Amino acid sequence: MDAVISVFTVMYFTVPVKSDSVYPMPPEVTNAATTDDQPSMELTVDELARLAELPVRTIQEYKTLGIVPAPRRQGRVGLYGTSHLRRLELIARLRERGYSLAGIGDLLGNWSAGADLGEVLGLEPDQLVHVDEPGAPATLDQLSALLPAMIPTHLDALVDTGVIERCQPDRYCVPSPSLLQLAIESQAAGLAPDDVIALLGAIQRAADTVADEVLHQIERLPTDTATDAATALLQRGRGLLAHGVGRLTLHRIGQRLGISNEADLDPVLHRIIENRGDAT
Repeated sequence: MDAVISVFTVMYFTVPVKSDSVYPMPPEVTNAATTDDQPSMELTVDELARLAELPVRTIQEYKTLGIVPAPRRQGRVGLYGTSHLRRLELIARLRERGYSLAGIGDLLGNWSAGADLGEVLGLEPDQLVHVDEPGAPATLDQLSALLPAMIPTHLDALVDTGVIERCQPDRYCVPSPSLLQLAIESQAAGLAPDDVIALLGAIQRAADTVADEVLHQIERLPTDTATDAATALLQRGRGLLAHGVGRLTLHRIGQRLGISNEADLDPVLHRIIENRGDAT
């Protein structure tokens, strides 16, 4: 039952974001996240705040919310490192693109739960929640390790959904690790490969509809629109779409499940799982 509930939890809280499909990962993303603190960088909270150009109280708030990890303690002094600075930079980029602190917390929390994917594809958690979710190169063996019930038998179908792309004869690319993780969770919960493909196909069709409409509306922007306003739309719109479309989808799922607030999630999901298979 826990495996099945995890699928609904991933669907209810994970917000997949669109990739620029650049392989391998661009240097900006590669350098934006690391979990290994450089030995020479040990910062007090005041020094970290100065480097990040943030008030100390903001860093303390992020720690309270759980989106910035606690520092290493040396006596009564907390010492921060490179990973803390990179995390603050990531949060700043996500906020600039329209993500709320709650949304950032959802993303970070879900990727902590999906660590296996990052380990197999060589991605760090902060890279997995970057607003331009990094495309990850993968071999057939890596994909098979992640989706043993679907690779290689359903490889072509996965390619058709866009979750996996062929980038070289013997190499594949994963535009959105979030959706691959959803496939992994669905497989672990016991969904049949054809059902996983059906779910991913529905997501692909919905994404295509949104993409087509966005491009159509961009073409309709008036020529006299202020440059700053148009630039803000195109820059911030990416993050707003990534977060907003995902959250609206999850809100609709919640409505269909009878979930009105987060406290209802576990009991409703347990009831659904207990009653699965009943005639409706």
